[in-house]
Amino acid sequence: MKIRIITSLFMLSLLMLATASMQTYAAKNTSPIGNYFIIDSSGTDQTYKLSFKPNNQVIVSGDFKVSAQWQWQPQQQIMAQLAQPQSQFEIQLSENETYIHQLTGLSFNSKTQQQSPYTQHLQVWHKESQEVVDTYTISGEAVLVKQRQLKRWQSQLVNKTWEIANIDEVTHADTPWFKASSSASVTFHEKGTGIVQHWDNTQSDLTWKQKGKKLILNYQRNDKPMKIVLRVFEYIDDIGLRFVAKHVNKESKKAKWISGYMIEKQDVALTYEQIVGQWRKTSGRFHDYYPDQIAVAGVANTASKWELNHLGQLVREKLEHPEQGVVLNCPDNSCYVSCEFFYELLAKKGNTLYVAHHFSSEFYPQGPLKMQGKWILKIEYDEEFGIQDFSRNIFSNTPMTLEYEAQKEAYVFSRFPSESGEVVNRVKSPAGTGTFSFIDGNLHTLINQQESIFEITKFARDGLSVCQYQPGESCATGRQAVFKFTHDAGPYPATN
Repeated sequence: MKIRIITSLFMLSLLMLATASMQTYAAKNTSPIGNYFIIDSSGTDQTYKLSFKPNNQVIVSGDFKVSAQWQWQPQQQIMAQLAQPQSQFEIQLSENETYIHQLTGLSFNSKTQQQSPYTQHLQVWHKESQEVVDTYTISGEAVLVKQRQLKRWQSQLVNKTWEIANIDEVTHADTPWFKASSSASVTFHEKGTGIVQHWDNTQSDLTWKQKGKKLILNYQRNDKPMKIVLRVFEYIDDIGLRFVAKHVNKESKKAKWISGYMIEKQDVALTYEQIVGQWRKTSGRFHDYYPDQIAVAGVANTASKWELNHLGQLVREKLEHPEQGVVLNCPDNSCYVSCEFFYELLAKKGNTLYVAHHFSSEFYPQGPLKMQGKWILKIEYDEEFGIQDFSRNIFSNTPMTLEYEAQKEAYVFSRFPSESGEVVNRVKSPAGTGTFSFIDGNLHTLINQQESIFEITKFARDGLSVCQYQPGESCATGRQAVFKFTHDAGPYPATN
């Protein structure tokens, strides 16, 4: 009898434990219902709306609208598989070689209001043979936000001009394949009227209204009626906000979801003191602007000359030589400007600058320069020059020369996605090809199963002083060397 009672109690305990575990799992993994947004925070402003339905159904909207099936994955990840692949872009290599890159799914963290990794799943469709020839993924950082978590409008809009990201579109009549998003300047007047200043300096009359959490803009663009419905994602101090919006062409009925900054234009302009120093962007890329009017991209990459024009804009030009490529100083009279870059200060908060950035570039060598678009960048400014963020930044596609004891060795560092979409750090040297990584702030290379450690001891405009040693050793016993940059900017201050 006692054995039966103990057995019954044991089985009851197991049942209660299993029930509690199921309840805990269900509590942690409640099926989402309602509207959500995936807002990319990697610098691309990619935005998707997700409308979750019963039975693991979800409607995914970007510049398309398609049904999808979703399921749980480990670490509270959700995978949404699209019912039909959605074309992103098309590449025609020849008459019978056309490849269409299509979005097939999204995977993301189910936790809201925090930055987390997310993945876009894509396939390559061969148009002529009508078959999938490749699959790959693109990884990034995004925030998942419930629609009901979006904020009410608090900013005073009237009699102010705002730069609003991604609401405009750049096209060129003689280049029909080109299309790019762009910001626009919007001035709000009383009684629901205003003006939209477009990227090409044309203007459109605006009507606007606030309705609950929505700011609704209506205007004509190239004789096409446009409607934009903006909602606040987060406020940025007292200078602006980040938004998510539905952009609708009322004539074609085409809609797309966008996001980005909306910054109130302050009565400020760039000064030499605000330019000279280090500029860092969200993506980790940055420029160093030196007092001798030389700018260096990402510490080790292309050097160019900069100036402050009469409009208070920072201007750089990319100088191209037909044989040598990009040069800082032209060796003869055959060079031409292939790109022009402009930065206009919108607002400043401490050492954070919000700038409107646009550039004009050629579509073919020595062709006319055409506007490529206008964007809002968040810049972290530091008056000091340094090597901050070098571990994920300067080695994107960077040639350098290691110099030691009168010897020179050419290195090329690159960071490119593999077939699976993972970023691979590659290094090529006279000893062979291998990989590199960063551990405790030091550069590690692994070439032919031989590991070397490079500890940075000094940064200068023309190179990095390092000591090189093997695992288990230290700088005290290592070899002193210099990684020389190839941008031809020379040292700073310049040596006589």
